[in-house]
Amino acid sequence: MRAPLLYLLFFLSGVSGLVYQVVWVRQFGNLFGNTVWSAAVVTAIFMCGLGVGGWIAGRLADRLHARDAAAPLRLYARVELGIAGLGLLVALALPLVGQASGALSAYTPDARGWLVLSGASQAWRYLLAIVLLGPITLLMGGTLTLLIRHQVGAHVSAAGWHVGALYGVNTAGAALGAFLTDLALIPALGVRGTQVLAVALNTVVGLCALLVLRQVAPAAPPSPAPAPSPEPGPASAEGARLVHLTGLTLALSGFASMGMEMLWFRYYSTLLGGFRSVFSLLLTVILVCMWLGATLAGGLVRRLGRPALLLGSVLTLLVLTSLGLLASLDVMAVRDSERALGHGGPPSRLAEHLFLLMPMVSAVGLPSVLMGMTFPLANALVQRASATVGGRAGGLYLWNTAGAVLGSLTTGFVLLPALGMQRGMGLLAALTTLALLPLAAAALPLPDSGLSRRRVPTLLAGCALALLGWNAQAPDKLLRQGFPIVDVEPVRVLATSEGPNETVLIAEVEGLGRALYTNGHSMAGNEPTAQRYMRAMAHVPLLQQDAPRHVGVICFGAGNTVHAASLHPSVTSIDVMDLSRNVLSHANYFAATNHHVLEDPRVTVHVNDGRQHLRMKPEGSYDLLTLEPPPIAFAGVGALYSREFYALARSRLARGGYATQWLPAYQVPEHTTRAMVRAFLDVFPDAVLLAGYGAELILVGSNGGDNQLHLADVWRRLESRPEVKADLSRLWMGSPVEYAGLFAASTRALRALARDVAPVTDDWPITEYSMASTGTPRRMPPGLFAPEELATWCTDCADPRLPAYTGELKRLYAQESFLSRAEFALPSPP
Repeated sequence: MRAPLLYLLFFLSGVSGLVYQVVWVRQFGNLFGNTVWSAAVVTAIFMCGLGVGGWIAGRLADRLHARDAAAPLRLYARVELGIAGLGLLVALALPLVGQASGALSAYTPDARGWLVLSGASQAWRYLLAIVLLGPITLLMGGTLTLLIRHQVGAHVSAAGWHVGALYGVNTAGAALGAFLTDLALIPALGVRGTQVLAVALNTVVGLCALLVLRQVAPAAPPSPAPAPSPEPGPASAEGARLVHLTGLTLALSGFASMGMEMLWFRYYSTLLGGFRSVFSLLLTVILVCMWLGATLAGGLVRRLGRPALLLGSVLTLLVLTSLGLLASLDVMAVRDSERALGHGGPPSRLAEHLFLLMPMVSAVGLPSVLMGMTFPLANALVQRASATVGGRAGGLYLWNTAGAVLGSLTTGFVLLPALGMQRGMGLLAALTTLALLPLAAAALPLPDSGLSRRRVPTLLAGCALALLGWNAQAPDKLLRQGFPIVDVEPVRVLATSEGPNETVLIAEVEGLGRALYTNGHSMAGNEPTAQRYMRAMAHVPLLQQDAPRHVGVICFGAGNTVHAASLHPSVTSIDVMDLSRNVLSHANYFAATNHHVLEDPRVTVHVNDGRQHLRMKPEGSYDLLTLEPPPIAFAGVGALYSREFYALARSRLARGGYATQWLPAYQVPEHTTRAMVRAFLDVFPDAVLLAGYGAELILVGSNGGDNQLHLADVWRRLESRPEVKADLSRLWMGSPVEYAGLFAASTRALRALARDVAPVTDDWPITEYSMASTGTPRRMPPGLFAPEELATWCTDCADPRLPAYTGELKRLYAQESFLSRAEFALPSPP
């Protein structure tokens, strides 16, 4: 029973490891900004810790095992308990890091004059992350090599099998952790509760390992065994050469494999981005398949031997399948299935997951199996002496993780922006092909490797044919597949591009004007109804103030809100905060409506996460903060709807300043809308709701000001702001009736709606887990609309035509077709 129990414990250790990683990526996104840099730093530290920790622990395990066969297992138990202790410390420390991050950050101008975080700011971030995560990830990395050393013992011939089994079972646990964290644990337990669960798992694993140790001790007396004789010099030099060349093979394949995984995430997030669970499910598919691959590799090398031939064949098949399966994916069939899935109402969670899994497994499954085979096969090739089992396993682990870290960083920040998904995938496949060369150099002198001089050219030729076929495709095939609008609407594509965070497409839609699409989603445009609500987000709060001066706009889009703010003559500065340089660089495609607003000397562009930017600003910096984040389905967007974010935003408002927030109630179930409203009300208790156009809703709150409409004062201010007056008239807000008709719900109605509902918080980011695709209907709550209470907001709305107009709006808002599908036609004022 001892071996099966150890495998179970290592499975649970894998579960906790991925729970930590997923939570850390989320939390560092909130602390340092939801950028690809933040996620990459956490991932890089995690993987570097695994590699270095595995290498150190492997060498240490060899020395300990030479004196006491039970020592590696004893140290493993203590390491698991150490992970639990450090995991708890990290959970307690992370909430305190945000303030330090903001205080240590500063901007510097780039070549375009846009402000970006300085090199010193980035260095401080990395240092904070390393201090927090470095020690615990080192311990995590040591667990694999300690157990390899314990399980292999003196049976070097079985090293490949034991490495494959341990690596596989730990990867299987990681897959379960990745699957459960976003899909079940955080929605049920919250972020902190999920971390506590991971701590508990490590504690149980460590204590159970100590119980296993009691069974091992009698069979392995602590008396030191005689140290083995050292290998002769030439043999030792030849062994080092073998390890280094095989390690180089793993580094190249690890670089390519991690890069491919990033490209798969980018591709499927655009192809299936309407479903929040894409990320978790794709990671689960990759890890499950890698587990199967590791287990398969251990069995094959145990049965057939010839590890180098097997490894070379695996690398060749990885090139063939990664390119061939992705090229042959039937995207139109996926789209047909997606439409069928949504026919008749929202799908169940099970139906959604099955739908998502099919295209993922078809293109990613087999390549991921092959990726999982590489590490066990490489170990089977290099393990030649009992005394060096741990050290060599740790050395290969370090090579592999070093390649993976470089692959993730290079792909995200060099290959994707410079080459895009399609050419980037081709380059990564070419690197996998190159990995055959150091493998051949390592294996050809070995009589039992199975790799001969005549087989190497055959493997290289197979890879070359796959690369030629890949390069024969249309150069933007993958990019266009992520934008269904190209296939279903009469559009003219004006521009496409790929950046570190997103893909961008600018299209001219017949009858609707120009539109901005990112990662497959419609984001902004110059169609008049879209302009109406985007511009109202700036005009309404600025017209509530006599002389507003400082405006902050989070998320640029097509520039409608920024341009609206620029029309108010008293405004002296407008800070634009957007993560995407890619989106900002396409602003001139919407110059007809944004009037080149980024060239306005009052506008300062900050290429940064909005939440992180606010941490860097002093209190009372703005008279208006306004934001229209991307759709809720986008990862990280929930951080801009939490109570903690609103508290930060209010602290940066001047006394009497305003905050306006886009409320996408039609994208989420009713209970989520209520939770979003509750979070806003908790910080802005005087909030009211406006309907910018139909279901495009706007929450408005003030920082201790008078959040009521004084219509006479607004019209007085409009006389000194003629450009604003003209803009309102152009978008059906130019008369008192139309302007007052923006009102949708009073503070009282919002409080009644949000009563007895828990707010969205950083710890409970329910917005990210309650899309309509979970089986809960997507419907705006009827209590969200109470236009008949206009008098509670507007103190002097005495126009006799208003009751009839608000009555018509009330009838429209009550219709099921509006609440469920957001169908809307703005009524004409009487």
